[in-house]
Amino acid sequence: MVASNPRILIVEDDADLGRALSSELALAGYRCELALSGPAALSEVEHTSFDAIISDLRMDGMSGLDLLETLTRERPKLPVIVVTGFSGGSASDAIEKGAFHYFTKPLDVEELRGVIEQAIGDRRPVEDIRDEDVLLPIGAATRELIARIDQFATSRAPVLIRGESGTGKELVARALHAHGARARAPFIAVNAAAIPEHLLESELFGHVRGAFSGATQARHGLLTEADGGTVLLDEIGDMPLALQAKLLRVVQFGEVRPIGSDRSHGVDVRFLAATHRNLKAMAEEGRFRADLYYRLSVLELKVPALRERRAEIPALVTHFLARARERKPDSPVRAIDPGALRALARAPWPGNIRELASTVERLVVLGRTPVITCDDLELAGLEVAVAPPHNPLTRARDGLWTLDRLNREYVDWVLSHVKGDKLEAARILGINISTLYRWLRDWPET
Repeated sequence: MVASNPRILIVEDDADLGRALSSELALAGYRCELALSGPAALSEVEHTSFDAIISDLRMDGMSGLDLLETLTRERPKLPVIVVTGFSGGSASDAIEKGAFHYFTKPLDVEELRGVIEQAIGDRRPVEDIRDEDVLLPIGAATRELIARIDQFATSRAPVLIRGESGTGKELVARALHAHGARARAPFIAVNAAAIPEHLLESELFGHVRGAFSGATQARHGLLTEADGGTVLLDEIGDMPLALQAKLLRVVQFGEVRPIGSDRSHGVDVRFLAATHRNLKAMAEEGRFRADLYYRLSVLELKVPALRERRAEIPALVTHFLARARERKPDSPVRAIDPGALRALARAPWPGNIRELASTVERLVVLGRTPVITCDDLELAGLEVAVAPPHNPLTRARDGLWTLDRLNREYVDWVLSHVKGDKLEAARILGINISTLYRWLRDWPET
């Protein structure tokens, strides 16, 4: 996770805009300083240690690009996030010159927070990086999950981890192990759905020599190998009923009896179980042993689906983008266009984080330009739909819409549709570009 109260330098020659952004980020827990020019920013950096910089590109005197070039040369480890009123050339130049990410105005503060967290996280030493880094504490659901992980990690009690396929249940299990007293002992994951039934018992409990055909030598079994550590029983809902009875004895008494042996021996193992199934309903229907269910579900964690943590998708995309570029350093891809980022945040993601990570990897492999756009998403096989504004009549009846709010929503939608091109947006809206800028300046952040 990021350090508490990171310090951010905002570089913006419009003092009102700079103060507004500072206030928004301060409410999110950041300590913000404001510099009204590039030289002022360089002076601040000389005297104060910052975790990240957010800079406008178009400024009088020293431009944002000039500032970026100086910072990249003098402080290459300091992440710079650039903000521009236009997408296209200047933003692509910024990425090529070393910007961590870029945004077009008006800013989505939630997306910005996600990228800040990722930018700060990427500066940590490798030894400080935790397994659960992709559990970015932006959304309430994930913050609660992380708090539960920290709380449960110090316990010896079994934990049942529930969640859809691809949500990161094993990641959560590894975090529970890594931050508990057994962190230096073995962590062994067993997928009950991936091992044939006739082999699963031997894998778990071991066997003596000659216990069955082909057992030419004795084997300890994974439960014995994990002695003192943690065992994750992944997809526990797919474990055969007959084997569940034998597992119950290990969970209850800590005793393991290898196949073909007439003796049991003790093991000290903390059990974690993971499933995408409703084990309680299965137990009530007789499809899962109720006694084993209650033994394994002393503590429970629910891993939220990606659609329940959409605010974190931009930060997750940035995280996966950096990792994918490490695996393919010759890829020209450096960043993802804000319009494409919003499209990714709206996508359904039935495969959850696993599907998102694979999509970003595909974009890095197939990408031919520094910045991924919505067109690239479609070429990579992801269906992108530009969402129209919400039904204003429905929202008006709910008392949530005013004429001013409807106007703003429509302008935001047009800007999204044209990928932040304000000249094109003004043409579609039938207004002067100066009018559009005045609206964007005068509308308060939401």
